[in-house]
Amino acid sequence: MADGCPSIGIDLGTTRCCVGYMRSNNYDVDIIENQHGDRTTPSYVAFSDNNEIIGKLAKDKVYRNPGNVVYDSKRLIGRLFDDEYLQQNLKLWTFNIIPSSDNKPLIQINQESSIVSYKPFEISAKLLAHMRSIAETRLGQVVRDAVITVPAYFNYHQRIETTKAGKLAGLNVCKIMNEPTAAVVAYVYKHNIANCPNILVFDLGGGTFDVTIATVANKSVTVKATSGNTFLGGRDFDNNLAKHIINTLSDRYKTDVSQITASVRRIYGRSEKIKMELSFEEKAQLDLHNILMNGEDVDLEVTREEFEKANEHLFKLCLQTVENCLRQANLFKAEIEKILLVGGSTRIPKLRQMLASYFDAPGKLTQGINPDEAVAYGAAIQAAMLSHGEGTKNIVTINEVTPLSLGIDVIGNRMSFIICRNTPIPVTQTKSYITVSDQQKEMAINVYEGERSLVQYNTKIGTCIIELPPKPPGYLVNISFHINSNGILEVNATTDAGVYSNLAIVYEKHTEQKANDVLKDALENRESDERKRGVISQLIKLKEYCIKMKALCTYKGSTFLEEEKAKINSVVDIMTNWINTTQIQEGTEEEKNNIIKKRTEIENVCEPIVKNYGYEVGDMCISKFHKLLTG
Repeated sequence: MADGCPSIGIDLGTTRCCVGYMRSNNYDVDIIENQHGDRTTPSYVAFSDNNEIIGKLAKDKVYRNPGNVVYDSKRLIGRLFDDEYLQQNLKLWTFNIIPSSDNKPLIQINQESSIVSYKPFEISAKLLAHMRSIAETRLGQVVRDAVITVPAYFNYHQRIETTKAGKLAGLNVCKIMNEPTAAVVAYVYKHNIANCPNILVFDLGGGTFDVTIATVANKSVTVKATSGNTFLGGRDFDNNLAKHIINTLSDRYKTDVSQITASVRRIYGRSEKIKMELSFEEKAQLDLHNILMNGEDVDLEVTREEFEKANEHLFKLCLQTVENCLRQANLFKAEIEKILLVGGSTRIPKLRQMLASYFDAPGKLTQGINPDEAVAYGAAIQAAMLSHGEGTKNIVTINEVTPLSLGIDVIGNRMSFIICRNTPIPVTQTKSYITVSDQQKEMAINVYEGERSLVQYNTKIGTCIIELPPKPPGYLVNISFHINSNGILEVNATTDAGVYSNLAIVYEKHTEQKANDVLKDALENRESDERKRGVISQLIKLKEYCIKMKALCTYKGSTFLEEEKAKINSVVDIMTNWINTTQIQEGTEEEKNNIIKKRTEIENVCEPIVKNYGYEVGDMCISKFHKLLTG
């Protein structure tokens, strides 16, 4: 913390940013206006040859100079270029995006007759620096410290990149705070709420969506569960409305409007305003001069019913996310006492009607605070708590959780969970693992998040590599996961050869799950996953048996006759080859019986030999076997 400098809270939104500050004299929160007198600033950056424009004026240029106006950086940050969601939306952005050498998105713009590339976090840094400047102008002081908010479902890489953006903007990032939690803090503080069981935060912003359930007891906010989608927001409602308008015009005038690039841009640019108008009116009029490039003016009436039909699947997706969050929290919908609406998109009447109907209690819905400002308001409170010391530290206590389970893969592509979902953070958990290969020189710690028992169905975060001393099978490695208060993961490992602290996680290609479907997916597939996992376990036991037989011949070789070792090694090599070419498909009884048959075959060869020398190692665990070899 910078001594004497004010601390601010910044809502770094997909479509709009907002900055707040808590006064130290009376503990009121100010949402700071920008130079236009607006309390929110569009998240747009426009580039020209000699300067950059940020905010409202940049947004006005987006359809006049589309290739040089960048927006939606929050949807790109911390992702890979071939990310499923990024690819689905690639054609909708008016600026150019290319893959970098390490498969991350690069934003290209034209400056001074040359192409300049920016990483998404660099665009976010420009937005943060602008919000910092707005605060400094209002406060008349240098600002260094800030709390920055992110969606609850932002992953490790997205949080790291957001922190980098803050640092590049010249900010000391005191905390990365989850947006729904910030909204609850704002609601609790503004209305002086000491106790409220089960508040459901429905946070639908311009580009991301979170649902969080929290309780308030003695002004202590505890997050019970969170669910969400980092690629669902108001922008998607706008885009669907734009597609509907394009299709309507194409049908009416027998012209494929989707092929008229300038017209498509204009329609997409107007769709947000039409959506906002339909939140208050049943109909909206769209005047489009020369939209068909024939000199004619086109008048089109768009109804709220049409908007709702165009976005029917998104409304269903929002409700599914609510249901998933209730399931994670082990709550019935009747147990929710308040539904806090956050984000500008919650002004859509259909969403409010849908929530009121689902919870059968319209009176439970509350804004409590301006939905556009609630997140920045809560972030400002958290910033004050972290900087002002005794006067503010007990305003409210915040207890967050990790939204998804974290673990590593173990032999057989099984998921070994280290930190389970909805564990309060910060948290450190340690689990012990052993090598299963002889003379293993390194261990790849593949980190996954998700709820399935087999890693191929979870999301891979990345890989850490540690070096090992060459030892017999069963060498002990302790792996620790630490999630700090910002939700950022650190991986540590210890062996008798040393300690590996804060291992670098190398981001690898993966297919990210739809966040709102993770728990539902795990529950629906639990039975089949466990059946398959059980058969895989049989295959692993067979593999371990082969490893133990081979290791006995290596480390206790003087015990056996040469022809006995040759016999064991021959059958082990044949069996190992069979194991390596066998894939468990469904976990059927037939697959299980084939493995049992193979186990019997190898035991019939090996057991008479090893038992003759007093070795009863068939069902011995690897760690005990390691002691036998090294003792």
